[in-house]
Amino acid sequence: MLKKTVATFAIAGAAVLGLTPPASAEVRSSPDCQNSAGYQTVVARAAVIATNDVIVGEVDLCRQGSLYFAFVLFNQAMTTSQYAQAYLTRYDQGVPVGTVTCDSAGGNGKVLPGQRRCWTPNLNGDAARYTFVAAADQHSSHTGALLAKGNTGIPTR
Repeated sequence: MLKKTVATFAIAGAAVLGLTPPASAEVRSSPDCQNSAGYQTVVARAAVIATNDVIVGEVDLCRQGSLYFAFVLFNQAMTTSQYAQAYLTRYDQGVPVGTVTCDSAGGNGKVLPGQRRCWTPNLNGDAARYTFVAAADQHSSHTGALLAKGNTGIPTR
């Protein structure tokens, strides 16, 4: 019990100081990793960072059984002059073989003004040779300028 309490305080203290808590080998369910079927398992997570180096949201690589999808959640709703998109790229033995977005069939559509999140359709990851990367970006709807971006990096299983 004492060990669990100390670990909880360590993680909470790290959060207060803005530090990343220690990595855990277990994947976890999160209310930030959702699709039309509900909350799913977070496989990897990355910050979405604005061009001024401010974190404006996060992008998740999510799993539902053997299906994978990308989910993005912004800290604030898009303004009337912003939109955002999430992407899921599937790799076959390290080679990209396809990308879907929130606008693809099965996704819920890009993040529009007044909204904060979107998710892509599911891609099958049943074969051990498949890995995935989730990415997101935010743009100005007036100029098309890139405002923020993020991705989960190296293809993850």
